[in-house]
Amino acid sequence: MFFFHVVRQTLWWKRFRQLQIEANLTVCEVLEAEYIEFSNELFNTSFELNRFIDDISPNNVDSDRDKFFKDMEKNWDYQEVYKNYLEVRLDVYSNINKLYDDNSDCIVSGDQEISTEQVKEAEKDLSDFISKYEN
Repeated sequence: MFFFHVVRQTLWWKRFRQLQIEANLTVCEVLEAEYIEFSNELFNTSFELNRFIDDISPNNVDSDRDKFFKDMEKNWDYQEVYKNYLEVRLDVYSNINKLYDDNSDCIVSGDQEISTEQVKEAEKDLSDFISKYEN
């Protein structure tokens, strides 16, 4: 029970500190910070996927990538890793798209935008994957 209390206190303190920092930022600066958090989440997941693929064999990453996708149907570990990537990608794309839709007053550089079409494409990729490997 004590452990959960400590965890709850720690989470509360982190959120309190975040609110303190955000109080000193403009709405657009907070938006930028949230965008960076989402982007980092996708970057880290992409990095983990690429590292997983590269570690398949001592061969070069291109040959490992070919093997990864070729063996996807019969390798549940590959499926789980790739599904996780697709889920995170969809979540991040959706969150970034909503973030900028809800804050249209903030100027966004073109490379930061995630269009509704990109969100739909990510949804379709995940849906296709689930249909193919989980049914």
